[in-house]
Amino acid sequence: MKPCAFTNQTLVDHSIGSLNYAKMVMTSSYIDVAKRRLEKFGVKVDDSLFELSVLLHDIGKAGEYYQEQFDDNCDGRSPSFIYHEIGSAIFFYDNIKDERVKKLIALAELNHLNAIRDISSLSVMKFPKGYDIRMLKLERYGKALLDTLRDKGFDIHFNVRDYTFEDYRRMLLDIANSNEPYLKLYVFFLTPIIVGDNLDSHFARGLGERRRFIEILKKEVGV
Repeated sequence: MKPCAFTNQTLVDHSIGSLNYAKMVMTSSYIDVAKRRLEKFGVKVDDSLFELSVLLHDIGKAGEYYQEQFDDNCDGRSPSFIYHEIGSAIFFYDNIKDERVKKLIALAELNHLNAIRDISSLSVMKFPKGYDIRMLKLERYGKALLDTLRDKGFDIHFNVRDYTFEDYRRMLLDIANSNEPYLKLYVFFLTPIIVGDNLDSHFARGLGERRRFIEILKKEVGV
């Protein structure tokens, strides 16, 4: 069953579930509006990246550090996925060729947990306290995730590898040195990720955390 997204939930199931919920807000008109806004800044985005940014938003959880918390049946007690968003952001930054689009999606991935924590601890010059290099070792389980999703019919041309602290530093420096107004439009990618991620986590795991936020989200989306 590995890689796992949480106790008794595979990362494949969470990825697909998140995308299904995200599609409730990420309609064709939503994507059209987002693309038109971005094109005003000369930024062109392939339609597929809107779905892929949701489908693979948690690929950072494929890090060996996280998967070691589970047995082969995704049985794990109180697992922690702290800072997994870093691996997800590097994955997209590493795979997307367009220099501006990669920054937009990397920002969305870094911020997709802003319902429970911000990214103030993510620094260019130092790493979050307690960070372990195994959190960036994504190749083994990340490849299993991508292969399974491809077998299920998803068109994914990205590749995954083990990343390094230098990959992280290079990405953050690039984003930090960019002072372009189009970057604020990363919210077009962030919103569907937050909707899909939180609703799938809520319904699949029956979690009571962030209850008020979830209830508002359910009402707005209509589920």
